Amino acid sequence: PADSAERAVQRFEAPGVSNYTALLLSTDGSTLYLGAREVLFAVNTSHFQPGAPTRRLPWGADEEKKRQCVFKGKDPQRDCHNYIKMLLQLNSTHLYTCGTCAFSPACAYINVQRFGLERDVSGRVLLEDGKGRCPFDPEYRSTAVMVDGELYAGTVSNFQGNEPTIYRSQESRIALKTENSLSWLQDPVFVGSAYLRESLPAGNPEGDDDKVYFFFSETGKEFDYFENTIVSRIARVCKGDQGGERVLQRRWTTFLKAQLLCSHPEDGFPFNVLQDVFVLTPGELRWRETLFYGVFTSQWNKGGLGSSAVCAFPMHSVQKAFGGLYKEVNRETQQWYTDTSPVPEPRPGTCISSHTRHLKINSSLQMPDRVLNFIKDHFLMDSAVRSQPLLLQSRLRYQQIGVHRAQGLHGAYDVLFLGTDDGRLHKAVRVSHRVHIIEEIRLFPAGQPVLQLLLDHEQAGGLGRGLVYAASYAAVVQVPFANCSLYRSCGECVLARDPFCAWSRGACRSTAPHLPLHPQLWAQDIEGADTQRLCQPANVSQPRPRILLTPASGTPCQRVQLLPNAMEPLPCRLLSNLASRRWLHNGTPVNASYLVLPEGALLLVGSHERAGTYECWSLEEGFHKLMASYCVVVREPEPGSRDVTGHGTLEAISTSRSTSAMGSAAARLDGKSYWTEFLVMCGLFAAAVLVLALFLLHRHRDGMKALLEPGDGGRHPKPPRKPVESLPLNGSSLPSTAPEHKGYQALQDNYIVSTPVHEPPGTTRAFSESEKRPLHVRDSFVEVSPACQRPRVRLGSAIQDSVV
Repeated sequence: PADSAERAVQRFEAPGVSNYTALLLSTDGSTLYLGAREVLFAVNTSHFQPGAPTRRLPWGADEEKKRQCVFKGKDPQRDCHNYIKMLLQLNSTHLYTCGTCAFSPACAYINVQRFGLERDVSGRVLLEDGKGRCPFDPEYRSTAVMVDGELYAGTVSNFQGNEPTIYRSQESRIALKTENSLSWLQDPVFVGSAYLRESLPAGNPEGDDDKVYFFFSETGKEFDYFENTIVSRIARVCKGDQGGERVLQRRWTTFLKAQLLCSHPEDGFPFNVLQDVFVLTPGELRWRETLFYGVFTSQWNKGGLGSSAVCAFPMHSVQKAFGGLYKEVNRETQQWYTDTSPVPEPRPGTCISSHTRHLKINSSLQMPDRVLNFIKDHFLMDSAVRSQPLLLQSRLRYQQIGVHRAQGLHGAYDVLFLGTDDGRLHKAVRVSHRVHIIEEIRLFPAGQPVLQLLLDHEQAGGLGRGLVYAASYAAVVQVPFANCSLYRSCGECVLARDPFCAWSRGACRSTAPHLPLHPQLWAQDIEGADTQRLCQPANVSQPRPRILLTPASGTPCQRVQLLPNAMEPLPCRLLSNLASRRWLHNGTPVNASYLVLPEGALLLVGSHERAGTYECWSLEEGFHKLMASYCVVVREPEPGSRDVTGHGTLEAISTSRSTSAMGSAAARLDGKSYWTEFLVMCGLFAAAVLVLALFLLHRHRDGMKALLEPGDGGRHPKPPRKPVESLPLNGSSLPSTAPEHKGYQALQDNYIVSTPVHEPPGTTRAFSESEKRPLHVRDSFVEVSPACQRPRVRLGSAIQDSVV
């Protein structure tokens, strides 16, 4: 737990201060520098707690920049402040810091001795343009490393955040950056950077240059899928790069990147989103033994939304990928393919080395144009740096990682510190090709993720132990690497597999700062955790209870009194997530009629069959430990008395489902009646039926009236049909068969459709004045009689047969 006495956690927080996003430890480990929103702190690591004397340095954005930020459409409460994003050691006297400054990034120098911003002769703060060094948006992630006074940064260089860059800035040399027009970076999210002195040892035959590595996730354009695929990358540049003479001027000539692939060993499922990285180097001269530890998640939801993995990539795998084939992009189709054509000499992307010097090339400015033109479209390596997860976590999402190489009694082990998205810290040890979680510590309340992790490897303050610093939105905490007094028996100490702890002289003791002179008198087994061989039989067969009983009780168990049919949970907390729990009732394992809650507590229902002694045992690797013991007594309630137990008020348990054995007291629940509830439900049901019936009657009231009217048996008289014409209007007889009509001809203006008049021969017909008028289409109508299928055309007031 967060405030547990078993694990000391020192906390620093300041009123009104949030977003602790930059941490820096002084070279001697005595001071921790913190960068937050519009303020910086210098905290003494020996007095790391609220109220301790600290030095405070305010650095906020000026009012003019805040007004411009609001004018540009940004949120004045969230965006228009100065968020400290970078805090680096420039030299022994000064720090270098950068902040967003209300979407106008700026950088400044801090005097370490007086802990103040450097100013010019007029008293104004010396500020530098932060473009290309610090992001504009406080939500954007960036990375930076200081190498011999030169700043190497991975960030975005414009207000919109769509121009990513890897940038080197220094007054004495030409500033270099990546080429945006060539799409060397595709919307990257930078998570880390590292400087490795690969030129050491001095005078080696290779004569290679030092390198700076960048780690990020970006959109993988080489994958032609329907949705954008995120890919984790490792990129490198050479320290001695000076750009090209004619091609790639003021641009990197040694920029190369490769994919970091952390996939499941069984089905190849990729964890493709890199969250954080830690570069573990045993020493400057042993840089070939470097391990790149990374925390990965997946953009797909296999294993749950919180699934994450930890992978490690050795240096030889990284070098093999950068020394392999190139991928080439077709600029017209944007398709990627493996380039198997001959590679120019010297190899594109390599640093200045003994081989290039042999070719009379002593600087990148002397590189041939064909080599630099080749690197424009061949900056991506074909082979990926592959690894399999050392640790898979399906319940939590890891966000930060720190690694410390600890020396145990029988060898060196990598101890991992993992920060989660819900404020927890996992401490784990790497054993061969797997990881064993030693402990879990709650650092921050749920909902506050671990934003930064910083390790003090130098046994800060002379205490002989390392320290972990973790930052969140509202606070920064300090946690020792280990607390060996947490383990109170030999079995617990050995099963923890903590390289910092070993069992000796009846206690679990720390092996730091120096290893013991007689290791054979200490018990530690990181590989196998063999408690039967290392621990005395008395410690294994009769372990000391974890929950100590009060001396006044006089009994070896905690007394619990229950009333009939009352429920009471018996808690049992295990120290290890790898241990299993076993409940015993009067020395016999409990059966299926007992309900064990998900957190391990045994839920009892008061009955005489449930009275007796209950014991909870922890089982792990053959080690047995008694964790809790209870003596349960069921007594009848006194008349007029309330429900009272022997140890205080019962905890209220809300459960929606429980299982009980047939015929047990929990199943019978004597004395409980539901007659009142039954009557209420019946009344509600009857009322609902009545309302429904009334609604149906009201809706069909017209039909009911018709049914109830007196008449011919309720038969509705049919409406009278119109008489059918027996003869056509022109007086002719009906045709025997209907003529076929191939179609209709549309009536148009000034077009008169006439039909022949069926008059007897020799008969002279006189026309009226109305019939002599010219006909117009607006006075014409076409009618079809049901008895005569020949259409009739009404011309004015006359109707004549016509075939249209």
